[in-house]
Amino acid sequence: MAEIDHRQFAQAFAARLSEIGYSLGRAAEKWPDTNKAMLSRATTGKPISAGNFLLLCQLAGLDPFDFLDTGKHRRVTIKTILNQSVTAAAKRETSECPS
Repeated sequence: MAEIDHRQFAQAFAARLSEIGYSLGRAAEKWPDTNKAMLSRATTGKPISAGNFLLLCQLAGLDPFDFLDTGKHRRVTIKTILNQSVTAAAKRETSECPS
């Protein structure tokens, strides 16, 4: 399953903002489809929507495919969670101490 490498994108996006001399506030002013909170999430590696990811790549002149991680990832579904074994409660093998 393919994923966006948010950490790699954050580093590249922050470097690009620095390169063009934009702070988060300045970028939000220059790019009206963005806001400071979205830009902050993007520069700190927090997940953002696919649409916002593509928008920020376009605005910053970055290739979105550079941040596509197609490595194998284990899928976590409700079925896989339910299939995880749970240790059953067992009686202790030690003898009880007399009172």
